[in-house]
Amino acid sequence: MPSDNLTSPSPVTGLILPGGGARNAYQVGALQALAEWLPADTANPFPVICGTSAGAINAAMLASFASQPVEGIQRLVGIWSHLHPSKIYRSDTRSALLGGSRWLLALSSGGLFSQQPEALLDNQPLRGLLENHVRLTRISQAIDQGTLKALAIQTSGYSSGRSICHFQTTPEQTGWLRSRRLGRAVELRIDHIMASIALPLVFPAVYLNGEYHGDGSMRESAPLSPALHLGADQLLVITVRNPALSTMPATDSRADYPTLGHIAGYVLDTLFRDNLTADSERLERINMLLQYGRNDGSSGHPFRPVRLLTLAPSQDIATIAPRHIAHIPRSVRFLLKALG
Repeated sequence: MPSDNLTSPSPVTGLILPGGGARNAYQVGALQALAEWLPADTANPFPVICGTSAGAINAAMLASFASQPVEGIQRLVGIWSHLHPSKIYRSDTRSALLGGSRWLLALSSGGLFSQQPEALLDNQPLRGLLENHVRLTRISQAIDQGTLKALAIQTSGYSSGRSICHFQTTPEQTGWLRSRRLGRAVELRIDHIMASIALPLVFPAVYLNGEYHGDGSMRESAPLSPALHLGADQLLVITVRNPALSTMPATDSRADYPTLGHIAGYVLDTLFRDNLTADSERLERINMLLQYGRNDGSSGHPFRPVRLLTLAPSQDIATIAPRHIAHIPRSVRFLLKALG
């Protein structure tokens, strides 16, 4: 892969945390297992950390505790262990029904009698949770101290149609521009995290740098790229999907026509199906070509081999969801049932 930085004497490990909604709890469990092998005073094992969608929450939390990685993981475990819908969005009956009725009125009237609603749910409680737990001011300190090299958060620009990587790192690191992809150096704020998790139609978009941004998974065509641009030589990816578990459903000629909720769920599921597998295969092919060139004696190219390790669940996490449907607030369940 192309290198934008001088090669460091020792390998730089990049941690990549893709999106997946509630399934991102798996990432925290994997990190918790890793922390059991680390001494309490260990140095940060992941100098480059990249997160998308719900993975951006985990990435920002880890980066803000780069000088105390084990404590950062423990705090993440505490957050996810006590996470409830009411801590993510306003789940009281009034808020849920008001949001649903606004959409219904806007759709039925063509926007003539009401202002266009921004989203189905109000996720201000999540902003409050992030402000209480994610200490972004510590990121610049960690970078200055050398315990963190870079933190990157992905969003999708609604106007530009680009996948935008907002990163905070040392001053000498420049941004990049590729087809439908942009890397931009910024001082990260809670707004960047809120933008990365702004599920379209469900949560409100966030205005950043001249345009509104939504969930980072929507346009993420090269999930490994930001970490490589930021100097990582080896990658650990903790994904919440295992392609090997995908099965073709049995066809049924008598199946009912899909409901609006079924179609919406399909669209959202497609949204979270990142391009990790394709990008990983592309990386392996480049590694093979580099090895071939090394054996052939050729050199002078701007590429370097990159080691890749991917952790994925051994079971389909989606099968767990039906067991916990009762934990969804009744008002939201009523709203979802109305959609089918």
